[in-house]
Order: sequence, then C-alpha cells, then structure tokens
Amino acid sequence: MTVPKATTLAASIGVALAVGLAGCGETKSSPVPDPALVDGGPVDPRACRACEAWADPEEEGAVTGDGLSELSGLAASRTTNGVLYTHNDSGDTARFFAIGPTGALQAELALAGVTANDIEDLAVGPCPEGSCVYLGDIGDNDEKRKSIAIYRVKEPALRSETLTPSVLTLVYPDGPHNAETLLVSPDGDLVIVTKTPTGRSGIYTLGRDELTTAKQATLKRIGELVVPKDGGGLVTGGSFHPCEKRVVLRTYTALFEYRFTGGLDTLFASEPTLLPAGREPQGEVLALSLIHISEPTRPY
Repeated sequence: MTVPKATTLAASIGVALAVGLAGCGETKSSPVPDPALVDGGPVDPRACRACEAWADPEEEGAVTGDGLSELSGLAASRTTNGVLYTHNDSGDTARFFAIGPTGALQAELALAGVTANDIEDLAVGPCPEGSCVYLGDIGDNDEKRKSIAIYRVKEPALRSETLTPSVLTLVYPDGPHNAETLLVSPDGDLVIVTKTPTGRSGIYTLGRDELTTAKQATLKRIGELVVPKDGGGLVTGGSFHPCEKRVVLRTYTALFEYRFTGGLDTLFASEPTLLPAGREPQGEVLALSLIHISEPTRPY
C-alpha cells in the first residue's frame, strides 16, 4: 500500500531554499490519534500512516521572501493545514515567519519585549491556549550563557503582526551547553538535545506543567545520545511524530528516525533508521511530516 508523499523542505545555498518531498515507500495504517495526544490541533491523516520506508526527496518549490536569509528552525502548524513556521539564525531580531507548503512567505511575526540572543529552533505543541509556537533561544557556541530562554505564543493568524510571548528562563543542571534542537512532544513535554563536536549529545527535559506555568526552571538531564558516525556527529534539528512514538533528528547531512516504546527516557534507546535526505550544503532543521531545510554553509 502506498500513500501520498509527506512534505519535506530541502535546501540550496542562499536565500532561495529548495522545497522538496520525501515520500513514504511501503506504509502501514495507523489508528486515528487521540485528540488529547495530538499537539494542539488537526493532524493530516497522512502523517498518521507509519512509513516503513522513505523515498528520496523531490524538489517542490523555493523559500522566498524579504527577511528569510538563514533559516535555522522549522515546525508544522497544527491549526492551519500546509502552514510552516520558521526563523533565522543568530543575528536577527526576535521574530519568526509563516510560510506555505512550497516556501512562499505568508506572514512575519515579531515578538514584543524580547531581545533575541541566539534562537536556534522552534516547535509547535500543546499549551493552555490550545496550540503554541515555542521558540528556543538556546544557541551558545562559546558555552558561556548562564541561562537560556523559551518564548511561547499561541499559534497566530496568517497576518503580519507583533505578538507578546510568555518567557521561560532555563538553566542546565551541569553548566552551559550549545544546542540547536528543541522538541515539544505531543504530550507537551520539552526536550533539548545539545550539539557537541564529540558526537555525544546531552538530552535534557522539562515536564509540561513547568513548561507552561513556570517563569524559571532547571532542566533535567536524562541521558546521552551518541550520534551515528555516518551522520557527522552534530545534531542540528529534530521533530516528534504527531501521533506515534517516533522522533526524527537531523545533522548537517543526515536524518535519523528513532522509535521508542516508553517515556522520554526511552527516546533514543533503540538503533536509529537512516532516512534519505536531500543534497544540502548545511541542513539544520526539519518538521514532521517530514520537513527539512538547509542554511548557507559556514564553519561550526
């Protein structure tokens, strides 16, 4: 049995980034997800068909628009079909963008009262308001930041506007770390995977209650991820499956799918499956169903 291909973004160098499709090969049917387990909104039924194999990406369009210069995060809307959220890497103001499934700019969303340090990823997940966008100001190349921050806003309407975020200040229990991967599970828990040149990434979590109610919190370290050698070692993005116990991580050059059976402590316990990725100079982001974008090449 086959199903339509799941959307992905793959990139070229510069402002115009290629948009492609990474499709399922053989698939199996999955049950319609419990709405309580879905992160805040409707789920495309195709996303709830578990891929047993993935086809190669195909070009679909280009990411274009003023201000979209060096994308570093991506997430799929749970309230508006076909809408993706993205943002630029460090050096930009506190803002993010809504783009269509072929990359066309639909809205620019500024964050009021926030000075961005190094926003490296974003995710969509449940929140008291329904479905929210979480932006992770978690980059720290020099590992000197005393704290990092998460900015949360309710999923916006498709118009350019200024939003006032809830701000959560976080600290690591074992000192500063650099990270580019922010995950929010369908249950509403936060996961941060660090980026290290050794290929051994720390896994840190925060429960859903603290994520949505606290102003300050300390992350919990739950383990370590050893990135497969054929992935290059540096974790640059990731996404939970919206209705199955699966998570996909990416490096600059590869995508890995992990299937888990228990809680967050089992996220990366299994051997990963290598997924086909587009030919990207520097891949940094993805969202399921399955989307990934690269940014211009630069040193680590």
